Parts: sequence; C-alpha cells; structure tokens
Amino acid sequence: MPQRQAVKVTKKISVMAWIEDAYGKVVFVRQSKGSKCWTLPGGKVKTGEALVNALRREVREEIGAQVAVASPVDIFDRPAAGALTVLYRVLLKPGPIKARPPEIEKIDIRRTLPKSSTPTATYFWKRAQTCFQPFSNFSYPPNRRRSGS
Repeated sequence: MPQRQAVKVTKKISVMAWIEDAYGKVVFVRQSKGSKCWTLPGGKVKTGEALVNALRREVREEIGAQVAVASPVDIFDRPAAGALTVLYRVLLKPGPIKARPPEIEKIDIRRTLPKSSTPTATYFWKRAQTCFQPFSNFSYPPNRRRSGS
C-alpha cells in the first residue's frame, strides 16, 4: 500500500473589506511602506486564524473600527503569486475611522478607484461594478407596505 505524503499549502491567504458609506463611497487605505499604493482595508491571515477573525483584526489595526457584519462576496486567486484573497462586504459598528500607523498612512472614502491602487484592489473594484449592488441602491430600513394599508 502506498504511503500518503503530507501536502504542503503554499498559498498566502488574505482578506479584504469592502466598506461603503450610505452614498456608495468606498473606504480605501494608503499603505505607509513599500510602493505606498491604495488598497482596501485588510491583510494576511495568520496560521490557525479564522478568515473572519483576520478580517476583524485587520480592520481594527488599519482604520480603528469594529466590524458589525461581514459577508464573503468574492475571491481573487493569483496562482502565479501563490496568493488568494477573500473579499468581504462589511458593515462597521458606529464610530470614527482613522488611519492607524505604522501600516496605514491615509484613508480616503471615494466613488472612484484611486490611481496607484494595488492589483487586488483594482480587480475587486472592477468586479464590484458588475457583480454586486452597492449598498446605496438599497434603503434602510426596507420600504415595506403593511398588509391592509
């Protein structure tokens, strides 16, 4: 009987947050180090860490906010880079957001993709234009008619 060999996972897994305000503007963060590109809040998942816990940690570390609700909406698989990123739609708990050094230099909330964005942020931006509805298209609370009115 052949022996089983252990499979070594080589992909780096990351999570990102798609955070919109009530007007359809999206939260972008500018990295402090390296190429100083614009991207969505998020980062690498630590060994043994649940994806949603990594998302909560990264959002807290980068913009000082607490995640209220997170739902996965897309995946970006980059085999050549050995990377996989999971995008979550995120609603934050009420409170201010602020760039948190040393990782993040600046926050911008905008309707357009910033110039010099990371490839991953660019991929998710383009997909969001056709794959899921912005929150600004929905009303809250939902407009529901009661029966008999």
